[in-house]
Amino acid sequence: MSTTAGPARRRRRPRDAVVIAAAATVISAIGASRPSIWFDEAATISASTHRSLPELWRLLTHIDAVHGLYYLFMHGWFAVFPATEFWSRLPSCLAVGVGAGGVVVLCRQFTGRQLSVCAGVLYAVLPRVTWAGVEARPYAFAAAAAVWLTVLCVAAARRNTVPLWAGYGAAVVAATLLNIFTVLVVAAHPVVLSGRAPSVRRRWATAAGVALAVLAPFLVLTQNQIRQVAWIHPLNLSTLVEVAQEQYFDESVAFAILAWLVLTAATVAVRHGARPAPDPDTRRLVVLCAAWMLVPTLATLAYSAVGRPIYYPRYLIGTAPAMAITLAVAVSTIAGSRRAVVAVVAVLAVAAAPNYVVGQRDRYTKEKGWDYSAVADVIDAHARAGDCLLIDNTTRWLPGPIRALPAGRPAAFAKLIDPGLGPRRQDLGRLWDGHLGVWALTDQLNRCPTIWTITNHDHRLPAHQVAVMLPPGSRFAHTPDGRVLHQLGFHVVERWQFTFSQVIKSTR
Repeated sequence: MSTTAGPARRRRRPRDAVVIAAAATVISAIGASRPSIWFDEAATISASTHRSLPELWRLLTHIDAVHGLYYLFMHGWFAVFPATEFWSRLPSCLAVGVGAGGVVVLCRQFTGRQLSVCAGVLYAVLPRVTWAGVEARPYAFAAAAAVWLTVLCVAAARRNTVPLWAGYGAAVVAATLLNIFTVLVVAAHPVVLSGRAPSVRRRWATAAGVALAVLAPFLVLTQNQIRQVAWIHPLNLSTLVEVAQEQYFDESVAFAILAWLVLTAATVAVRHGARPAPDPDTRRLVVLCAAWMLVPTLATLAYSAVGRPIYYPRYLIGTAPAMAITLAVAVSTIAGSRRAVVAVVAVLAVAAAPNYVVGQRDRYTKEKGWDYSAVADVIDAHARAGDCLLIDNTTRWLPGPIRALPAGRPAAFAKLIDPGLGPRRQDLGRLWDGHLGVWALTDQLNRCPTIWTITNHDHRLPAHQVAVMLPPGSRFAHTPDGRVLHQLGFHVVERWQFTFSQVIKSTR
């Protein structure tokens, strides 16, 4: 009997993981093309396109070394696929699928099929994960790397072979290069070694130690670039909300409340004997997940308290798989049947839906409502080859500068002449191109048939205006760009207002 059941179970495991991975990918990919590109995503596109590998390396020595491996991957991706909203985010959607499959595989090392599938589904709908799936940034990759690194640690601890431990050490290096905070997950892995032979602990220590030694130059380089996160605020009372809600549940207050209620109810039910305690293997999984969440979080908070502030909820997305698994254990504990498990998971998914639809996949949902894509759509639809582009560098957007905007959808602006374009970003080893002052551009602008200006939104004007001649608007008229165009005899014939930007078409 056991001979028959064993192969059947082995055949079922990869099928469960593959189905959950595919479903998670689809969930993240739905609506991925709708949100506008924003500053950080423009940085990904700028770093990964129109650069040679030596130019990319030069960039990383100045900035964003923490994203270097991701940029290298996206460099190859953009050699095949266009830098549009959907194609820029599809790798993150796929990474969410890889992470969800990893959650199923990891759980199956400790527990049964129902809990494993439940954990995979909860990972797929976890608000922080669905957020990562629609970001052209390495967050979804970091979460997937963390879970598969843990799978490899469990396998190496059980089999204790040199090749597996060598692979684990290499995986630690790769996972840390994807997201520097992932290295903190390694500090939780001694939980896996509990009760194992001394040789297992020695080999883990050797593999982790060698990996850290290899990573030392990278860690020093990223420490030298820590000024990039100088904008993070010091710890305060709002940090408690960030840990309890945003780190795992993004802006979904409803999901956060339900999740903590489920976790609390399961704990109380077990302690008071209303529900049976999980079996020993499941308890080991829970202890692993608790360490997986607590160690990186507490270490980051401690560093932020005594050193420089670095805690930011999204940075610890590598702990999200642990929350999904812990939540699945709680759901399985309080739900008495498979139908009840499905019902609780469905309620959680419904609770996440408003944030998923509006907070993550609305048009202007990125951070403060960035509108890079809306501007690119106007240029793509209305500008003609040979028209000129004028970018108002006096805007004070944060994060900035405004030169990030055309870098977000470079193909849309490629047909325009850009007189204000300064030194190329590739030559500077920077994310953004240099900028020339408008007063030095009069001769070139004078030869332009039509000029498209991108400047600050003017809230006093309608969303769209078109006429033979429009007033420039008090905001634009007082900018250096507005003054120069007026002197050259250009007048406004059409304009669009978005959340941050104003696009102005001028002719004469």
